[in-house]
Amino acid sequence: MKFGLFHTVQWPEGTEARDRIHESLTQAVHAERIGFDSVWLTEHHFARHGITGDNLGLLAHLAASTERIRLGTAVSVLPFHNPLRLAESAATIDILSNGRFDFGIGRGYQWTEYHGFGVDIAQGAEMFDESLELITRTWTSKEPFQHRGKHWQFDDVQVFPRPLQQPHPPIWLATGSPDGLRRCVANDWGVMLPQGTSFASIEAIVQNYRAALAEAGKTYDPMKVVLARAIYCAKDDQTAWDLVDPIYRRFRENVSRLTSSPEALVATPTPFDTSDLRDTAMFGSPDTCEAMLRRLESIGVEYVIFFDHIGGLKHQQIIDSLDLFAAEVAPRFA
Repeated sequence: MKFGLFHTVQWPEGTEARDRIHESLTQAVHAERIGFDSVWLTEHHFARHGITGDNLGLLAHLAASTERIRLGTAVSVLPFHNPLRLAESAATIDILSNGRFDFGIGRGYQWTEYHGFGVDIAQGAEMFDESLELITRTWTSKEPFQHRGKHWQFDDVQVFPRPLQQPHPPIWLATGSPDGLRRCVANDWGVMLPQGTSFASIEAIVQNYRAALAEAGKTYDPMKVVLARAIYCAKDDQTAWDLVDPIYRRFRENVSRLTSSPEALVATPTPFDTSDLRDTAMFGSPDTCEAMLRRLESIGVEYVIFFDHIGGLKHQQIIDSLDLFAAEVAPRFA
């Protein structure tokens, strides 16, 4: 199996934003040192839920601070960006990291973010499609081109620099829907599974993905499927749950508030489909963490990234959890 970090950089009341950002970057560098394979940064705006609005800026810092670990967006929310500027920035990260960049993409799900940017959430899907077409075209076009779309128009553009990885960095789509899975198969994209869904839901999504691959005459590669899971590895289950359970529940409540408009006229699906935290969160002893990973492994999920920077946990507690996992759990999957 492969393991990475899934950083959203939460900013609890009573803490300093600069401290939370610097601590999260320190944790990412530490993760490379103790053997993790990747670090993925979310993109969130206008809330303490995640102060990763400039996730590519944070990845640029990590590109200079690391040597081996892969660096990804989880995700870049395409409707919020000028596609050409995003293509330039992503290509720059790929160069700075010497070809270690993974481009995770999605259309977002939080009403508050769409509202804040003045973007109609109902147009998110079509903006996503147009943006992605433009980004991949800028990375592969050998001549200046013109674009006349519904949401963006450009004349005689040719974007530089080009990414180091050719034809472009690996693309990962955040999806669990049959249509999204078929797009991943057709375009050879990786699949980013919804993070807070139950084992039963994850198994069903993987089965649908396998079926779409078989229909296209392709084989299943577990390294093209990544799942984020909240983690806190401690000496025993009781210690882990006593510490993290109330913190994680507040996080889930905050997510629910951010997805709906004030009048509750607009509510978008979240990456969470169950209130049973023990079916989704990996809180417990090394043996408990291993058991949950074995269960994921049995359904074909072998690349797991960990949401460890949970608001309310202290920096050293997060480091201790990572160290214990690296020392006691990861070697069992080597």
